[in-house]
Amino acid sequence: MRLLELTSRGFRNLSPDAVSFEPGWNLVVGENGQGKTNLLEAIALLCGQRSFRRASPAEMAADGETFALEGRFRRGFATEDVGVTWVRGEGRKFRRAGKEISFREASALSPAVFLAPEHRSILAGPPEERRRFLDRLVVGWRPAAGADLVAYERALRERNALLLGLRDGRHGGSDSVAELDAWTDELATAGEAVRRHRTGALEAWNVAFSNLLQTAGKEYAGVTLSYSCGDGSDLRTTLKKLLPIERARGRSLAGPHRDDLLWSRGGRPLEGRASAGEIHRLVTLAKLAEWRVVREATGEAPLFAVDDFDAGLSPRSLERFVAGLPEGTTVVLTTASDVSRFRGLPAAVLRMTGGVSAADSPRVAASTGKGT
Repeated sequence: MRLLELTSRGFRNLSPDAVSFEPGWNLVVGENGQGKTNLLEAIALLCGQRSFRRASPAEMAADGETFALEGRFRRGFATEDVGVTWVRGEGRKFRRAGKEISFREASALSPAVFLAPEHRSILAGPPEERRRFLDRLVVGWRPAAGADLVAYERALRERNALLLGLRDGRHGGSDSVAELDAWTDELATAGEAVRRHRTGALEAWNVAFSNLLQTAGKEYAGVTLSYSCGDGSDLRTTLKKLLPIERARGRSLAGPHRDDLLWSRGGRPLEGRASAGEIHRLVTLAKLAEWRVVREATGEAPLFAVDDFDAGLSPRSLERFVAGLPEGTTVVLTTASDVSRFRGLPAAVLRMTGGVSAADSPRVAASTGKGT
């Protein structure tokens, strides 16, 4: 898949001028604070994803009220026009050729994988960051599974509101108990579906990840990622057992929102034992494995974008990173380094200054023949 052009209105500091992307690799250079990451964030939203910086829409809108993004993609011989708008009080709306579509349709239409410094939390952060990574993988692997994720979030929200009301005495009586039972059934049904999707997506991911580890070095041998999802009982049974405690605490204590991904090496937990360099390498491989899973599932090479891609990398590590980049799709890399560091990288250069991008040169170099 190729991203041809992006236009923004009211999005962070980005200029409303159209940004054009070349086939293959695009290197976005500029000093910190000029809009490089904002550009990647805009691409993510256009592709039906949320901010990888976990920013709210209001934070991304320059005026806190509204923004609009429009893009043009090429898939095979077809060109697709896609847009997303956000207005306070109305939420996000996606369009394809002027007609409204769902975020799941937008995700399927423009598959993409993003890697940013924030993604180190996949390994070193709290459980919610790993769940977020897994659910993003699920939607890329099976876009239709997003409906079950949304259903689970709604059931969890409604059930928690009832539990909190029962605890605080704002709800009571047989009607509230019956409503709680109904939302418990909804939560269990959607939760079991979410766990099935997560398990299937992770199985596909582990195949791709294991293949990548084979050339990563002996220090990465035996690294695995597994899904921990409760005590083995079905969710409905677990919720019934926990109900007295949940009513006392005012929230749901079991389900996919409490699950975790467990990293290990040689059968021992990896958390706290991996160096900063190992974390960077493993997270990069995790995202490359995600790219492979999405490509296999959709038959389309997803866009691949990396923020601050060379930060902290030695020349040898940088060479290894570049050698592993995907081909046959749009790749967008941002950096605050001088472009002279990347001689030999076959990339078109966009220079960002104050939210405005300008083509710096046709290519940094074309000596390796990759990226086309």
